Amino acid sequence: MSGNLLYSFYATALLSLLGSPGAALAQTALTGRSARGLIAGTIDEGRLHRMEGNTRSEANPQNDRGAVPDDLSMDHLLLQLQRTPEQELAVQGYVDGLQKPGSPAFHQWLTAAEFGERFGASQEDIDAITGWLQSHGLAVH
Repeated sequence: MSGNLLYSFYATALLSLLGSPGAALAQTALTGRSARGLIAGTIDEGRLHRMEGNTRSEANPQNDRGAVPDDLSMDHLLLQLQRTPEQELAVQGYVDGLQKPGSPAFHQWLTAAEFGERFGASQEDIDAITGWLQSHGLAVH
């Protein structure tokens, strides 16, 4: 991996992975379960989009020290994915129901794994993102 690649390259490129949500996401809003993955096809690196506001203020030309060696280890990078609006609506409905007596979700707590399965990225999307990151020389744990 070239030392000139920025963290934001990887985060912004993930935007090009998401296809049209379609009817499957309507089910997410109702059940909180993702019917299918959102990444459509192969990753097209020619369709990268820059995300605004995701770069720390310290990462600026004044602090640029130039390229780093290709073998520089950068541990503990975190890639955070954003839920679709439909998934976010389902999360909010679930959380609201946790506190509302009479709701089917009232005090029906989920483990972290259950929450991820119900409201997180599909395993197919995780596999696609992992493969893409590894193809650029990143180790995913």
